[in-house]
Amino acid sequence: MFHSVVSILPAEIIFKQDQQRPRVVSLDVRANGQKQVLRITNYIAEQSLYKPRQRGSSVSVTRQDTTSSAADAFEAITEEVAPILGITVDLAGIGVSLINKRLVEVVYLIIDAIKFEYTNSAVAQSVNLSCGTLQIDNQLHEALFPVILQPTPLAKESASVGALPTVQASIIWLKDQGA
Repeated sequence: MFHSVVSILPAEIIFKQDQQRPRVVSLDVRANGQKQVLRITNYIAEQSLYKPRQRGSSVSVTRQDTTSSAADAFEAITEEVAPILGITVDLAGIGVSLINKRLVEVVYLIIDAIKFEYTNSAVAQSVNLSCGTLQIDNQLHEALFPVILQPTPLAKESASVGALPTVQASIIWLKDQGA
């Protein structure tokens, strides 16, 4: 069974009978199999990803309505989670030659700037793979096209930007509790 949680900004609601003290509720959308469930609970600051926005020391005049905007009252707090395990493999490059039965080189493949990263933390696992350039050369002497695959050369004007990886892949698994 698949479980996922999406937290929405908390909402501050003022009930007509209790205008002295507004209530803050947490709205969570949870995927439970094929269903999506909206869960409304009391806002608990210690458990929420959203915290009340820190007001500056400057005095400002704001309009007071019966409801306040959640975007103005709350902000998302990024929680830094230290990884339990991190593995990084960074290679300058790999070259592979394919030869035929007569020991003649047919194809040469070169991949440079290979980087593999695996990270495991209490909240997620991630795998990242990137390759700087990928080139395949036809090594036969009578070949009409000696280069089968190569990255597009960058113009001299864009040399300051730096080349992006030719191949890049990333997978992230979240460790949801699903409760």
